[in-house]
Amino acid sequence: MRTAVERGRKARRGAHVKLSDVAKRVGVSPITISRALRNPEIVSEDLREVILRTVEEMGYIPNLAARALAGRHNGVVGVITPALHHHGFAGLMIGIEDRFRASEFTVQYSNTLHHVDGEAGQLKSLLTQKPAGVIIAGAESYRDLLPLIENAACPIAHITDLSQEPQTLVVGLDHHAAGAEPTRFLLSRGYSRIGFMGRGTDIRSRRRKEGYEAAMREAGRFDPDLVIGENEGNSSGLGRELFARLLQRVPDVDAVFAQSDDLALGVLIECAVRGIRVPEDVGICGFNDLEFSAFTQPTLTTVHIPRYDIGYRVADMLLRAIRDEPPGEDKVDCGFSIIPRGSTR
Repeated sequence: MRTAVERGRKARRGAHVKLSDVAKRVGVSPITISRALRNPEIVSEDLREVILRTVEEMGYIPNLAARALAGRHNGVVGVITPALHHHGFAGLMIGIEDRFRASEFTVQYSNTLHHVDGEAGQLKSLLTQKPAGVIIAGAESYRDLLPLIENAACPIAHITDLSQEPQTLVVGLDHHAAGAEPTRFLLSRGYSRIGFMGRGTDIRSRRRKEGYEAAMREAGRFDPDLVIGENEGNSSGLGRELFARLLQRVPDVDAVFAQSDDLALGVLIECAVRGIRVPEDVGICGFNDLEFSAFTQPTLTTVHIPRYDIGYRVADMLLRAIRDEPPGEDKVDCGFSIIPRGSTR
């Protein structure tokens, strides 16, 4: 037989706690509770602590739909990304989260997995919920998005390749340059048969591939056989496989510009297995400057993207727009840098 305490616990778990229940327990009006949860700074510290403690004890969950009906928005910022599953996205996400942590807004993520057909649908779905704002963190195409953006009731900020359409509330970099400059760097180190390795399915990768090709043509060194892995993924195992195939196709390849540090690690491992000296026989440059790239043997030359700064700045830009504050800058180029390490001469 259940005790009275157990029955009471079950009843509390099953009951729907309302804003008025919290207000009654604290001894203030429901509107005071609502305002305190939306803007904690407007109530005294002592009252704020009592309200937050009571909300936690009672298990009250704010009704975002009701909040949206009662006001301009539901207090949520939506983030649409093609790569939430990829560890390279972590820096962006931490930057976004850090900027919104001290605000009254919460962040909700939506992952397109690089499916261009799903981008407009996910934006529509978010907009029907009356968000405070949206960050589109890497759209493949703006063709279907622009009409939605133009008619949106909330501000929308963007992380883009700077060649894409949005001209306001934009943070990003020039991925064409991020492909050309590392290629020129490898050429300047005495490498000439430089392979390009990685997927070419999204606009950022395609722009880097175009930059690589432009730099190689400039130097009179372009050979289409040096390009491999058009539609592949980014694992180190795949890096080994692609490099093995590249060696069969172009035995005199003397450097590789890999479109991720994971692929570059695979090249490094395959070189070690085959007894190919790095950087003497083959130079390797990765992309993303992931943590492990500084601890391989030899360490990996790579391209550093300031992901945290990009995430923080786009979140700050959006937050200012939501609050009707001046944005500072409408379009920000965060750039990139080449980190020379032991895998290149």
